Amino acid sequence: MIPAALLEKARKIAYDEATEYRSPAIAHLDLANAQGQRLAKRSGAREDIVLLGTLLMDCMLGRALAANAREKHIDMSAVRAQELISEFPEVTEEEKQNVLSCVREHHGARKFTTPEAEICCNADCYRFASVAGILAGVRGLRDMERDELVKLCSDKADEKWNALTLAVCKQELEPQYRAIKEFLANYRG
Repeated sequence: MIPAALLEKARKIAYDEATEYRSPAIAHLDLANAQGQRLAKRSGAREDIVLLGTLLMDCMLGRALAANAREKHIDMSAVRAQELISEFPEVTEEEKQNVLSCVREHHGARKFTTPEAEICCNADCYRFASVAGILAGVRGLRDMERDELVKLCSDKADEKWNALTLAVCKQELEPQYRAIKEFLANYRG
């Protein structure tokens, strides 16, 4: 069982990072956490592992973006997650590796290491493949030029749609994804 103190510390790290760097959007954290918990309950996966995974999967995204190193955010988040988990010796090696898989595989994997990692990846997809997620993303990017914003949102929606692996998520998100793509196609100047 993941200790409550670890979950609380991870929550603080994730939300402090989001507040300081404005990325990821707090609404995106909330959305991925809620979807992760729903999917874990539905599938019988470990809810505590999924929660820790969704909290830590982008815990260094803001810093990576600030350093113009978006592509390094997964490795940076995995290092931070490992450091944090190491502060809690009661976490088993199996649990630690499961959480690290959640972080490392949250953008997809050829074959997911654990069910919890697959759930974290699919929960992350709600950030840009759902209407609520795309609206939260746009709110945080208001200072971007319109065409650049439309392209980014369209690309992120495609990326997340293509990362989906769970049938329930594909079924839920398909109408939203199609509506997002149609709206963005019509919004281009």
